[in-house]
Amino acid sequence: MKLNFLMVLTVFMLQSQFASAEPLRLQRDGPIARDYMNKLEWMRCSIGQVWEDETCIGEVKMLSVAEAEEVIKRIEGQMGGGWRLPTTKELQGLISDAEIPPKIDMETFPETYAGSYWSSDQSFYAKHYQWTVNFYTGYLYNRFFRYQKNAVRLVRDYTSK
Repeated sequence: MKLNFLMVLTVFMLQSQFASAEPLRLQRDGPIARDYMNKLEWMRCSIGQVWEDETCIGEVKMLSVAEAEEVIKRIEGQMGGGWRLPTTKELQGLISDAEIPPKIDMETFPETYAGSYWSSDQSFYAKHYQWTVNFYTGYLYNRFFRYQKNAVRLVRDYTSK
């Protein structure tokens, strides 16, 4: 009897653990998606696209890290400051278990490029490599030179006003 009770209790505890593991929740607000849990604001469109009629329109621009940093400087006047390349962990947090690529919530991030996106993290294996997150495979890679071209999605730290 005690053994059965312990088994039922264990199963219940495991089920409640999995039930409380919630997926990433983002509040959509026009061209911005807010992640209150991680205190981040994401651009819903990749660089090169514009937000229009509740979706991203245009071609994703492939950029080197230096070009991405230049774009960040230019948009500060238009969209406010604080925009940056996301960390690998932040970008990886957007990966979904979608069966068909891109592996991201397409309602929140429509027309996302199914390929590699730059992170701000330099490879610890070799300083001339930069980490990327690939939304086709859902995996991380650190095999890109900073001068190579990849897609860019920007993020900034969220502070309530």
